[in-house]
Amino acid sequence: MHNDAIVVIKKEFEEVLKNKYILFTMSSFPLVFSVLIPLIYLFALPVNVSWADVAAFKGFVPGADAMTPRQVLVAFIVQCNLPFYLMMPSVIPTLVSSYSIVGEKKCGTLEPLLATPASTSDILAGKALAAIIPSVLITWASFLIYAVLVDAMTYGIFGYAIIPNTLWLFAILVTAPLFAAMSVYLSIVISSRMNDIRAAQQVSAVFVIPIMGVFIMELFGYLSLTIEMLLALSIAVALMDALLIKASVKAFDREEVLTRYA
Repeated sequence: MHNDAIVVIKKEFEEVLKNKYILFTMSSFPLVFSVLIPLIYLFALPVNVSWADVAAFKGFVPGADAMTPRQVLVAFIVQCNLPFYLMMPSVIPTLVSSYSIVGEKKCGTLEPLLATPASTSDILAGKALAAIIPSVLITWASFLIYAVLVDAMTYGIFGYAIIPNTLWLFAILVTAPLFAAMSVYLSIVISSRMNDIRAAQQVSAVFVIPIMGVFIMELFGYLSLTIEMLLALSIAVALMDALLIKASVKAFDREEVLTRYA
C-alpha cells in the first residue's frame, strides 16, 4: 500500500471520529443485533417443543436427527440470524464512504485532497479501507458478543457451544469482508455522481434488500445457507468487487467531481 493511501486512511478516520451521527449509528449495530435480538428470541423460547412444531424446517438444520425438537428450534433460530452479519458490513460502510465524498464536496474539503499528487486509485483505496476496516471490525466484534451470549444462554440446552461453526466462521471471515468492499465501492461510484449525503446512503443501501430477502426466506423455511452457497456467493461478490474498483476510478473523475457535481 502506498503512503498516500495510508495518509488518506488516517485523514478519514479523523473525520469519522468527529461525526457523532456516524459513531452513534455504528455503535448501535452491536447493541441491536448482538444483544437485543438474541435476548428477545431466546427468552421467548417455549419449554415444550414437539417434532410437529419443527417439521417445516427440520431439514434445514444440520444434524437435526441427533437433536431434540427444542434443540432443532434453537439451532434454526440462531442460523436464521446469519444474514444479519452479512447485512451489517454492507450497511455500515455506506455511512462512512458516502460522507467521505459527498460530505467533503459540500464542506469544500475535497478540493485540497484532489490537488495533491496522490493518484485517484490511492485516494479511493484510502477512503475505501477507512470504511471497510471499522465495518469489518464492528461485524467481528458483534459476532463475538453474539456467540458468547448465545452459547451462554443455550449451553443448558445443548451441553456445548453451538457457535461458531464452520458455516458461521466462513461467513464472518470471508463473505462479510467481501460484502463490505462491495458496499464501499458501490457507494463511492454513487457518491461521485450525487450531491446529497442521505440520498447517496439510501441509494447505496438498496442492495441490502436481497440480504433481507435471504433472512426472510430462511425464517419461513424456504432457504438454508450452506458452505457451498456461501462459497459461490463469495466468488460472485469478489468478481463484483473487482469490477466496482475499476468503475469507481472511472466515476471519480477529478475535474468532473469538482465542477459538474459541486
